[in-house]
Amino acid sequence: MPELPDVEIFRKYLDSTALHQIIDGVEVRAPDILRDISPQHLQSQTRGHQFVSTDRHGKYLFTKLSGDSWLVFHFGMTGYFYYFKDDSQAPRHTRALFSFDNGYQLAFVLQRKLGRISVTQNVDSFVTEQGLGPDALYGNFDAEAFRKSLKEAKSSLKSALMDQERIAGIGNVYSDEILFQARLNPKARANQMSNQDVDRLFQVMKEVLKTAIDSQADPAKMPQTYLLPHRDKERRCPVCSGQIETTKISGRSAYFCPRCQS
Repeated sequence: MPELPDVEIFRKYLDSTALHQIIDGVEVRAPDILRDISPQHLQSQTRGHQFVSTDRHGKYLFTKLSGDSWLVFHFGMTGYFYYFKDDSQAPRHTRALFSFDNGYQLAFVLQRKLGRISVTQNVDSFVTEQGLGPDALYGNFDAEAFRKSLKEAKSSLKSALMDQERIAGIGNVYSDEILFQARLNPKARANQMSNQDVDRLFQVMKEVLKTAIDSQADPAKMPQTYLLPHRDKERRCPVCSGQIETTKISGRSAYFCPRCQS
């Protein structure tokens, strides 16, 4: 599932391709991905307008229209954007297609129709309505707020990191990497961590997310000291060469090194 680094990369991709272009129209091929808006309303909100800026909070991408509205994209488990000109390049599973007056198009692609598009008048209001916590990477989320958030959690560390109402943006994959880099066991109780461990976890969280963005969220481009390039191959820890193990935490698979994260 696309997590914060993936969505940040999608945001930058949209900025570099489809920004400041007149929208000729939008073709909604899967109306069930729309939330609280009809295909006709989406057409009226976008046609003749431009995407003028973007924002992101957690796993949500916001695109400001030249009117007063923002389009909101959530990428589900398989979503991404694709910008192209030749119709033969149109991806399979395109669920919404924005056409621009320069002849190019922007596809919102979802193999599984779990993503969605909606409209909001205010990003902050949308974040509040969705019950999202502070963004894990940006904004005024500091170490003190992070410490308070974990102390109030009654779950495991991994579950606390993935709780979007507590911290927005981290999912199954990057919670594993963050905890590996911090050398903390994913099953440890969040509210029983020392302040020293929590402060280290906060700094590591920021570093891992920034590194993932710089690496285009591609495990092959990440440092070889990271868990991600190894966990689906030989499953050997890049630090101690021990066996990477898996366990279920809150119904999700957690990858960890039992030696390094004891």
